[in-house]
Amino acid sequence: MLSALKQATRIKPDAGRRGWASLISADLAAKESGHIVGNDTFASTGASRVEAVADELVDAIYEAAVLPETWPAVLERIAQSVQAVGGVLFAVDGLRGGSWAASEALVHVMGPVAEMAERNTRPQRGLAKRYAGFMADLDFLTLDEKESDPLCTEILKPNGLAWGCGSVIPVPSGDLLVFDFERTSEVGVFDRTALDTLDSYRPHLARAGLMASRLQLARAQTATTVMQTLGLPGAVIGSRGRVLAMNDLLEKLSPQIYARARDRLTLDHAPANAILEQALADIETRNEAVRSIAVPAGLDGISLVGHVIPIRRQAHDIFASATALFVATPLAAPASPDIGLLCGLFDLTPAEDRVARAFAEGHSVESGAAALSISPETVRTQLKRVMAKTGTSRQAELVQLLAGTTSFPLRRE
Repeated sequence: MLSALKQATRIKPDAGRRGWASLISADLAAKESGHIVGNDTFASTGASRVEAVADELVDAIYEAAVLPETWPAVLERIAQSVQAVGGVLFAVDGLRGGSWAASEALVHVMGPVAEMAERNTRPQRGLAKRYAGFMADLDFLTLDEKESDPLCTEILKPNGLAWGCGSVIPVPSGDLLVFDFERTSEVGVFDRTALDTLDSYRPHLARAGLMASRLQLARAQTATTVMQTLGLPGAVIGSRGRVLAMNDLLEKLSPQIYARARDRLTLDHAPANAILEQALADIETRNEAVRSIAVPAGLDGISLVGHVIPIRRQAHDIFASATALFVATPLAAPASPDIGLLCGLFDLTPAEDRVARAFAEGHSVESGAAALSISPETVRTQLKRVMAKTGTSRQAELVQLLAGTTSFPLRRE
């Protein structure tokens, strides 16, 4: 498989110029033979070694598509081939944040760089050039712009990084892959020879990104198929609430739950949808807590509980675009969960739990206050919190949500 993928872009020394491959092959040949080799002369032993090293690196690129933890080592080897300090791979969604992998020498600067994502205009500038190759930073920045660039002045220069180059590669998932390599001032700018060397690897980097993207989609589809087998309506959700895969059981719950424009998962009930959007936003900001959302019955539907479950991605899996699973549980008697389970799902406090139970058993504010030996004002306060957590806006909606559940005796604690 790897040989087929590499066939169209196999790296070979260029006889027309003395590039990186020809320089190394010449040096190797000189050491082997004991004499100097001319610019356009290639010792067969040295050239074959260079090609073997290049092929081994290309193999490593494709392996990284399925073994993301190997990306730092791959980036380090590519960086060495162009005399760079190190390399970085960003996987970004719409140029807003995302994940990254870096060779060891650049790991310490990546935290500050990631925090500066919204101020970093380099990816946008590179993408605007529409150039399918690696560009030096001065190809899309003037020297004055570079000198005033906050990424350069606040992070790169203080860490001894003076010159950079990069390439932006779109992949079918909608993400962008940004490869970046950095040099010290002593080594100097990335010249055409170095950029040509990186360009020789670029098709393989693009294919590796495509492979990783397709593998993600296959994993998402497998997950929804498994949920369907278990009788669970479900979907795999990516960044910004985008549906990566949805099974037939969930599709049948439309219009209560559906994918709208740009494939965003949407709940027809506006308050519930607001909770869903907040839950997904919390996951993307690393506040990863399981959330359960009440979805009241529509005209022809039944009450549902939607569960948002964060996907704990491996730290090195920079291509992991899936952020959460969404599972819907219909509340249809007699199979609906009991009131105690629902209170647990909605993260109700013990006090909120007792008030919810009181209303499920048919109490009003006043009778519930008397039954629980608390004031009506306390009941109203707890009721507002219960309704906020369950996404209901009226007492009738809350009662409807809990109507199919098993009644438990009230606890007076």
